[in-house]
Amino acid sequence: MAQLEGIRVVDLSTFIAGPSCGRILANYGAEVIKVESPKGDDFRVIARSYRYPAPGEDGHDYGLDGLNANKRDLCINLKDPKGQEAFGKLLESANVFLTNNRVQALKKLGLDYETLHEKYPHLIHASILGYGEVGPLKDKPGFDYTAYFSRGGVALSIMEKDTAPGVPISGFGDFYAGIALASGILAALYRQTKTGEGERVTVSLLDTAVYGISWMMGAMEYGSVLPTSRKQTNSATATTYKTKDGRWLQLAMLQYDTQLPRFVKVSGADFLLEDSRFNTYEAMLQNIPTMVEVLEPVFAQFTLNEWIDKLTEADIPFEIVQTMEEVATDEQNWANDYIYKKTTPDGKNVYYARTPVFFTERPAIKDEEGRIGRCPYLGEDSVEILKEIGYSTDEIADMEQNGVIIQDHKHD
Repeated sequence: MAQLEGIRVVDLSTFIAGPSCGRILANYGAEVIKVESPKGDDFRVIARSYRYPAPGEDGHDYGLDGLNANKRDLCINLKDPKGQEAFGKLLESANVFLTNNRVQALKKLGLDYETLHEKYPHLIHASILGYGEVGPLKDKPGFDYTAYFSRGGVALSIMEKDTAPGVPISGFGDFYAGIALASGILAALYRQTKTGEGERVTVSLLDTAVYGISWMMGAMEYGSVLPTSRKQTNSATATTYKTKDGRWLQLAMLQYDTQLPRFVKVSGADFLLEDSRFNTYEAMLQNIPTMVEVLEPVFAQFTLNEWIDKLTEADIPFEIVQTMEEVATDEQNWANDYIYKKTTPDGKNVYYARTPVFFTERPAIKDEEGRIGRCPYLGEDSVEILKEIGYSTDEIADMEQNGVIIQDHKHD
């Protein structure tokens, strides 16, 4: 039995953050119903940007699959009174209402927490916002580029000093906000099973970012300033170095006094043990930039593979700074089933990542022929869902004729 079997989630969210949360809950066994307007989730179009071309079929591509696998789809016009009525019946049958619409938009539709809690006191109202529910920016549109990376301080924390902020991977902050909201929903579901009551659960992109950099905020009082340089870190042996063949290694030699002799043995840098600036942890901390400059030619003596052998032999914590291709084909990822490969509707063999929590029974997602593992088509399950909440065939046909719902006919 799946962990969330019997739980129904109504997922009225678009783009990445909200849908990523819904996908996690779906992988845990919840029935997640993706609700879309007649024009569809904006991400069905935006996913085909110039930067990430994915010419799928009928609004289908790897980005949508990664966010909406294992969901059902209801396409309904919530601005129509009959659409609102049907949506209300759906919420009455649900455990969780998930959304990333802004508060002002939810109020216009009567879908804000206060209104829904009065109508459906059992319902958990879960939302992801850009900047939170209150404050001067509560109604400002938020994306991970802006609310998470920029205002949340993440962009400066990972840039090399005196350079430009890097271009972040799309959705990076969204996915972490989705994970955070999923954890809150699980706590609220536990309370719901005990009391029968719903509650509000909120996460913002800004809050997720601030939580992630909280250690560095505390360090400000002790002189830490961002952005910094790889030559001015908290340790000369916890930064990056370039190898002879132009690859980068991340060193994490944190147990300095015990690991330094082992490093010296495999690297041939005997002078480190003889130099009073570097031969103890306390001394190294007073000479970090100098030691980084001294170690750079040491690392430049050997290739990446040579360093892998040397550092592994010395049991020194390190890692390769991998490319996307290397991550996708990494044997460690495949051994743990973190990544899988699937043929998309347009014939591409695309790498996908699973959601990052596993239970004893892992969710099936490799069935390319069936429903599992892909985003539903727009309106694919509209008829079945409406029947489940009490609508007759004639009523559904009338709703379709009048544009209240859309059902998928292309794949009948």
